[in-house]
Amino acid sequence: MGKYIEELEADVAQRKEKLTAYHAYAPEEQFLHKGKELFSVLDFWRYAYSQLEGLGDTLAEFFVAKALGIEKAENVNYWTAYDMAYRNKRIEVKATRYVHPWNTHISKVRTFSIEPTNNSYWGNSADGVNGGKKLSRQSEVYVFCLNGNMDIQNSNPLRVDDWEFYVIPTFKINQYCSDNPNQKKISLNVVRRLSGGGVSFDGLRDAVDAAIEKSDQYYEEL
Repeated sequence: MGKYIEELEADVAQRKEKLTAYHAYAPEEQFLHKGKELFSVLDFWRYAYSQLEGLGDTLAEFFVAKALGIEKAENVNYWTAYDMAYRNKRIEVKATRYVHPWNTHISKVRTFSIEPTNNSYWGNSADGVNGGKKLSRQSEVYVFCLNGNMDIQNSNPLRVDDWEFYVIPTFKINQYCSDNPNQKKISLNVVRRLSGGGVSFDGLRDAVDAAIEKSDQYYEEL
């Protein structure tokens, strides 16, 4: 394993331990007033998050986390420049869909954000591949999530079968954007081509594992 990969994995592991040390509240825990129980955490969740149709991005991250066996993600309370760590590699999740609660028609043009961010968050650990650049895509793997349902009257946020997942090692995206390193968006058609095709939820973990292996091989050969 190359020095860059070793340093990166150690850094990711350290940050994961720190950023997932938060208390995860249980549904039965109670809000208190003057020492008396008022209502539960579950009551709050139902109030704030029951309209799942409007939480497509959060649902996509949740699906990826569950597929990878991740119970706590680093990005819950902090800006971390990536969404979650798996096998001490940084995973960035992006999502899009055709149907939203406010839809009156379907727009078939789908894009994802791939905008580089300030990598000073990582100190010196990224110097070996970023060449001192202040902006970079701070992950080893992107997971692009598409909810393919196009029927406004038949939208169901609980139907995981509607989602397709496209997994791409970040270096491939950087190569695609070589003429415009700070490119902010990428089309669904390009994502499909770079990924080699989408997978369903039950194939997502294998696809991420394969992308990590390709990423490791790429950086070891630099």
